[in-house]
Amino acid sequence: MGSAKGDKYDLAEPDLKSFTRSSIRTKVMLTLLDGGKTAGELEKIMNTRASTILHSIKSLMECNLVDKKNQGYSLTSIGKIQAIMLDELVNTIVTVNEHHDFWLHHDMSGIPLDLQKRIGMLGLGEIIRDSPETPRKSLDYFIDALHQSKEMRGVSPVVVRGYPEAISHIVKNGTYVEIILTNPVLKAVISEQKALLNDLLNHENFRLYSIDRDIKISFTVTESFLNLGLSRIDGIYDLGTDLIFSGEKAIMWGRMLFQHYLSISEQLECV
Repeated sequence: MGSAKGDKYDLAEPDLKSFTRSSIRTKVMLTLLDGGKTAGELEKIMNTRASTILHSIKSLMECNLVDKKNQGYSLTSIGKIQAIMLDELVNTIVTVNEHHDFWLHHDMSGIPLDLQKRIGMLGLGEIIRDSPETPRKSLDYFIDALHQSKEMRGVSPVVVRGYPEAISHIVKNGTYVEIILTNPVLKAVISEQKALLNDLLNHENFRLYSIDRDIKISFTVTESFLNLGLSRIDGIYDLGTDLIFSGEKAIMWGRMLFQHYLSISEQLECV
Protein backbone atom coordinates (compact mmCIF):
# COMPACT_ATOMS: atom_id res chain seq x y z
CA MET A 1 0.00 0.00 0.00
CA GLY A 2 1.45 3.36 -1.07
CA SER A 3 2.23 6.20 1.29
CA ALA A 4 -0.24 9.07 1.63
CA LYS A 5 2.22 11.47 0.01
CA GLY A 6 2.94 9.00 -2.75
CA ASP A 7 -0.78 8.60 -3.42
CA LYS A 8 -1.19 12.38 -3.59
CA TYR A 9 1.67 12.59 -6.06
CA ASP A 10 -0.02 10.02 -8.29
CA LEU A 11 -3.14 12.19 -8.33
CA ALA A 12 -1.17 15.34 -9.19
CA GLU A 13 1.40 13.80 -11.55
CA PRO A 14 -0.30 14.71 -14.88
CA ASP A 15 -0.54 18.39 -13.91
CA LEU A 16 2.99 18.47 -12.47
CA LYS A 17 4.39 17.05 -15.69
CA SER A 18 2.44 19.60 -17.71
CA PHE A 19 4.38 22.39 -15.98
CA THR A 20 7.67 21.19 -17.47
CA ARG A 21 6.46 19.54 -20.66
CA SER A 22 6.70 22.74 -22.67
CA SER A 23 8.53 25.96 -21.83
CA ILE A 24 6.18 27.87 -24.15
CA ARG A 25 3.14 26.51 -22.36
CA THR A 26 4.64 27.52 -19.00
CA LYS A 27 5.59 31.00 -20.21
CA VAL A 28 2.08 31.55 -21.60
CA MET A 29 0.56 30.79 -18.20
CA LEU A 30 3.00 33.06 -16.38
CA THR A 31 2.43 35.88 -18.88
CA LEU A 32 -1.36 35.59 -18.63
CA LEU A 33 -1.06 35.83 -14.85
CA ASP A 34 -0.64 39.59 -15.40
CA GLY A 35 -3.95 39.72 -17.31
CA GLY A 36 -5.56 38.73 -20.61
CA LYS A 37 -3.53 39.09 -23.81
CA THR A 38 -4.09 38.77 -27.54
CA ALA A 39 -1.95 36.38 -29.58
CA GLY A 40 -0.09 39.40 -30.93
CA GLU A 41 0.63 40.72 -27.46
CA LEU A 42 1.87 37.33 -26.31
CA GLU A 43 4.09 37.10 -29.41
CA LYS A 44 5.67 40.46 -28.61
CA ILE A 45 6.12 39.84 -24.85
CA MET A 46 7.45 36.30 -25.23
CA ASN A 47 9.46 36.99 -28.41
CA THR A 48 8.05 33.78 -29.89
CA ARG A 49 6.16 33.12 -33.12
CA ALA A 50 2.38 33.38 -32.76
CA SER A 51 1.87 29.98 -34.40
CA THR A 52 4.00 28.32 -31.70
CA ILE A 53 2.14 30.17 -28.96
CA LEU A 54 -1.27 29.25 -30.38
CA HIS A 55 -0.29 25.58 -30.41
CA SER A 56 0.39 25.74 -26.65
CA ILE A 57 -2.75 27.77 -26.03
CA LYS A 58 -4.83 25.08 -27.73
CA SER A 59 -3.39 22.51 -25.29
CA LEU A 60 -4.08 24.82 -22.33
CA MET A 61 -7.66 25.35 -23.46
CA GLU A 62 -8.21 21.59 -23.72
CA CYS A 63 -7.10 21.35 -20.07
CA ASN A 64 -9.48 24.17 -19.09
CA LEU A 65 -6.62 26.38 -18.01
CA VAL A 66 -7.12 29.13 -20.62
CA ASP A 67 -10.23 30.71 -22.12
CA LYS A 68 -10.63 32.74 -25.30
CA LYS A 69 -12.53 35.98 -24.81
CA ASN A 70 -13.17 38.12 -27.88
CA GLN A 71 -9.74 38.39 -29.51
CA GLY A 72 -7.74 37.66 -26.36
CA TYR A 73 -6.84 34.82 -24.04
CA SER A 74 -7.01 34.69 -20.26
CA LEU A 75 -6.56 32.17 -17.49
CA THR A 76 -9.54 30.33 -16.12
CA SER A 77 -10.01 30.29 -12.35
CA ILE A 78 -8.20 26.93 -12.20
CA GLY A 79 -5.55 28.18 -14.59
CA LYS A 80 -4.90 31.19 -12.37
CA ILE A 81 -4.42 28.99 -9.29
CA GLN A 82 -1.93 26.80 -11.17
CA ALA A 83 -0.13 29.84 -12.60
CA ILE A 84 0.23 31.37 -9.13
CA MET A 85 1.73 28.13 -7.80
CA LEU A 86 4.01 27.90 -10.82
CA ASP A 87 5.13 31.51 -10.38
CA GLU A 88 5.97 30.85 -6.71
CA LEU A 89 7.93 27.72 -7.65
CA VAL A 90 9.92 29.56 -10.33
CA ASN A 91 10.66 32.46 -7.96
CA THR A 92 11.80 30.04 -5.24
CA ILE A 93 14.15 28.20 -7.59
CA VAL A 94 15.63 31.48 -8.85
CA THR A 95 16.12 32.85 -5.31
CA VAL A 96 17.77 29.67 -4.00
CA ASN A 97 19.96 29.13 -7.07
CA GLU A 98 21.20 32.73 -7.09
CA HIS A 99 23.06 32.15 -3.80
CA HIS A 100 23.05 28.36 -3.68
CA ASP A 101 26.11 28.01 -1.42
CA PHE A 102 24.75 30.49 1.15
CA TRP A 103 21.47 28.60 1.61
CA LEU A 104 23.23 25.23 1.50
CA HIS A 105 25.77 26.00 4.23
CA HIS A 106 23.58 28.01 6.61
CA ASP A 107 20.98 26.96 9.17
CA MET A 108 17.48 27.94 7.98
CA SER A 109 15.68 26.79 11.15
CA GLY A 110 15.25 30.44 12.16
CA ILE A 111 12.86 30.91 9.24
CA PRO A 112 9.40 29.45 9.97
CA LEU A 113 8.21 26.85 7.45
CA ASP A 114 5.41 29.01 6.06
CA LEU A 115 8.00 31.66 5.13
CA GLN A 116 10.46 29.09 3.81
CA LYS A 117 7.67 28.08 1.42
CA ARG A 118 7.44 31.72 0.31
CA ILE A 119 11.15 32.39 0.08
CA GLY A 120 10.72 33.17 -3.61
CA MET A 121 9.31 36.54 -2.48
CA LEU A 122 12.88 37.61 -1.72
CA GLY A 123 13.87 37.67 -5.38
CA LEU A 124 17.50 38.25 -6.29
CA GLY A 125 19.73 39.46 -3.48
CA GLU A 126 23.26 40.70 -3.01
CA ILE A 127 25.83 39.13 -0.71
CA ILE A 128 27.92 41.47 1.40
CA ARG A 129 30.92 39.57 2.73
CA ASP A 130 33.83 40.60 4.96
CA SER A 131 37.37 39.91 3.81
CA PRO A 132 40.86 40.29 5.33
CA GLU A 133 41.15 43.60 3.47
CA THR A 134 37.69 44.84 4.55
CA PRO A 135 36.93 43.16 7.92
CA ARG A 136 33.98 45.50 8.69
CA LYS A 137 32.44 45.60 5.22
CA SER A 138 29.08 44.00 6.13
CA LEU A 139 28.70 46.08 9.32
CA ASP A 140 29.68 49.36 7.65
CA TYR A 141 27.30 48.68 4.77
CA PHE A 142 24.51 47.91 7.23
CA ILE A 143 25.04 51.03 9.36
CA ASP A 144 25.26 53.31 6.31
CA ALA A 145 21.93 51.90 5.06
CA LEU A 146 20.31 52.39 8.48
CA HIS A 147 21.15 56.10 8.48
CA GLN A 148 18.97 56.53 5.40
CA SER A 149 15.96 54.66 6.84
CA LYS A 150 12.72 56.05 8.26
CA GLU A 151 11.77 52.84 10.05
CA MET A 152 13.67 49.76 11.17
CA ARG A 153 12.70 46.45 12.75
CA GLY A 154 15.22 43.81 13.66
CA VAL A 155 16.09 40.64 15.55
CA SER A 156 19.56 39.85 16.87
CA PRO A 157 21.03 36.82 18.68
CA VAL A 158 24.55 38.31 18.69
CA VAL A 159 26.35 41.32 20.15
CA VAL A 160 27.79 43.54 17.43
CA ARG A 161 30.18 46.30 18.50
CA GLY A 162 28.97 49.70 17.35
CA TYR A 163 25.39 48.54 16.82
CA PRO A 164 23.82 50.16 19.95
CA GLU A 165 25.42 53.52 19.12
CA ALA A 166 24.14 53.32 15.54
CA ILE A 167 20.62 52.59 16.79
CA SER A 168 20.82 55.49 19.25
CA HIS A 169 21.85 57.82 16.44
CA ILE A 170 18.97 56.95 14.12
CA VAL A 171 16.37 56.97 16.92
CA LYS A 172 17.41 60.50 17.91
CA ASN A 173 17.13 61.49 14.26
CA GLY A 174 13.49 60.32 14.19
CA THR A 175 13.68 56.79 12.77
CA TYR A 176 11.04 54.44 14.19
CA VAL A 177 12.85 51.41 15.64
CA GLU A 178 11.70 48.07 17.05
CA ILE A 179 14.37 45.59 18.19
CA ILE A 180 14.10 42.06 19.53
CA LEU A 181 17.14 40.73 21.42
CA THR A 182 17.73 37.26 22.80
CA ASN A 183 18.13 37.19 26.59
CA PRO A 184 21.94 36.59 26.53
CA VAL A 185 22.42 39.49 24.12
CA LEU A 186 20.14 41.73 26.17
CA LYS A 187 22.14 40.97 29.33
CA ALA A 188 25.41 41.70 27.54
CA VAL A 189 24.14 45.02 26.17
CA ILE A 190 22.73 46.04 29.57
CA SER A 191 26.06 45.34 31.26
CA GLU A 192 27.83 47.69 28.83
CA GLN A 193 25.13 50.12 27.66
CA LYS A 194 22.44 50.28 30.36
CA ALA A 195 22.25 54.09 30.38
CA LEU A 196 22.02 54.20 26.59
CA LEU A 197 19.21 51.62 26.53
CA ASN A 198 17.17 53.42 29.19
CA ASP A 199 17.63 56.68 27.33
CA LEU A 200 16.34 55.04 24.13
CA LEU A 201 13.33 53.64 25.98
CA ASN A 202 12.30 57.20 26.81
CA HIS A 203 11.82 57.89 23.10
CA GLU A 204 8.35 57.25 21.68
CA ASN A 205 9.86 55.97 18.43
CA PHE A 206 11.79 53.13 20.11
CA ARG A 207 10.53 49.72 21.24
CA LEU A 208 12.67 47.00 22.81
CA TYR A 209 11.70 43.34 23.19
CA SER A 210 13.35 40.25 24.63
CA ILE A 211 12.98 36.68 23.42
CA ASP A 212 13.74 33.63 25.54
CA ARG A 213 14.84 31.33 22.72
CA ASP A 214 18.04 30.23 21.04
CA ILE A 215 17.55 31.55 17.51
CA LYS A 216 19.79 31.08 14.49
CA ILE A 217 18.89 34.19 12.53
CA SER A 218 19.61 37.90 12.60
CA PHE A 219 17.81 40.33 10.32
CA THR A 220 16.77 43.92 9.85
CA VAL A 221 13.93 45.14 7.68
CA THR A 222 13.36 48.79 6.78
CA GLU A 223 11.07 50.47 4.28
CA SER A 224 13.61 49.86 1.53
CA PHE A 225 15.69 46.74 2.27
CA LEU A 226 15.99 43.45 4.14
CA ASN A 227 19.35 42.51 5.65
CA LEU A 228 19.48 38.80 6.49
CA GLY A 229 22.13 36.81 8.35
CA LEU A 230 22.13 33.17 9.49
CA SER A 231 24.16 30.79 11.59
CA ARG A 232 26.34 28.33 9.72
CA ILE A 233 25.50 24.63 9.79
CA ASP A 234 28.12 24.16 12.53
CA GLY A 235 26.04 26.44 14.81
CA ILE A 236 28.37 29.46 14.73
CA TYR A 237 26.73 32.70 13.66
CA ASP A 238 28.23 34.04 10.43
CA LEU A 239 28.92 37.66 11.34
CA GLY A 240 30.80 38.40 8.13
CA THR A 241 28.17 37.44 5.56
CA ASP A 242 24.83 39.13 4.95
CA LEU A 243 22.25 38.81 2.20
CA ILE A 244 20.61 42.08 1.14
CA PHE A 245 17.23 42.12 -0.59
CA SER A 246 15.10 44.98 -1.85
CA GLY A 247 11.70 45.30 -3.48
CA GLU A 248 8.15 45.34 -2.17
CA LYS A 249 7.77 41.57 -1.83
CA ALA A 250 11.10 41.09 -0.04
CA ILE A 251 10.21 43.81 2.47
CA MET A 252 6.78 42.25 2.99
CA TRP A 253 8.46 38.88 3.64
CA GLY A 254 10.83 40.53 6.12
CA ARG A 255 7.97 42.18 7.97
CA MET A 256 6.12 38.88 8.24
CA LEU A 257 9.30 37.31 9.65
CA PHE A 258 9.53 40.11 12.23
CA GLN A 259 5.88 39.64 13.21
CA HIS A 260 6.59 35.96 13.80
CA TYR A 261 9.29 36.80 16.33
CA LEU A 262 7.34 39.70 17.82
CA SER A 263 4.49 37.30 18.65
CA ILE A 264 6.83 35.26 20.90
CA SER A 265 8.66 38.19 22.48
CA GLU A 266 8.10 40.35 25.54
CA GLN A 267 8.22 44.15 25.44
CA LEU A 268 10.48 45.94 27.93
CA GLU A 269 9.72 49.35 29.44
CA CYS A 270 13.04 49.69 31.25
CA VAL A 271 16.24 47.67 31.83
